[in-house]
Amino acid sequence: MVINIIICIVAVILLLRGIFLVTYMWLLWTFYSKIMTTYSMKVYGEVVDIEMQAKSDGMNITDVCIPKIKYKLEGEKEVYCQFLPAAPKNEEERYVYAHFYPKQYHIGDKVVVFYNKKKKDDISVFPKMQMIKLFISHFVLGCFFIRVAIWGFSFVF
Repeated sequence: MVINIIICIVAVILLLRGIFLVTYMWLLWTFYSKIMTTYSMKVYGEVVDIEMQAKSDGMNITDVCIPKIKYKLEGEKEVYCQFLPAAPKNEEERYVYAHFYPKQYHIGDKVVVFYNKKKKDDISVFPKMQMIKLFISHFVLGCFFIRVAIWGFSFVF
């Protein structure tokens, strides 16, 4: 009797955690697909320098990592090398710059550069393996938690 109650409690906790992870992955995928539709082209680049700036939101001051990315656009011979902006240009582009956190990038890191053919200076950058790691750590783990919770409930009932 006591073991059934413990199994039910653990199953509920695993079910809620699994639902949270799958929902979070869905939100991240929505964010990522919006960037992929905004920026139609993808190339690979490398972080060559990092600039740290202190940004304030009125109450808190945060150090923000601004990487300098070296990349070459498809079909062009010129290699571009630029610092990424640390703040959105307008309210509509606020989602693009949500991934600049302190110490996320290191010199020499390989990154994925998304850009639009019409506006070649407007880019968005992600670490190279970020989406695959997020998929494994959130979606697969969330599905595993949900499946274990279902097994737990089926054991009790």
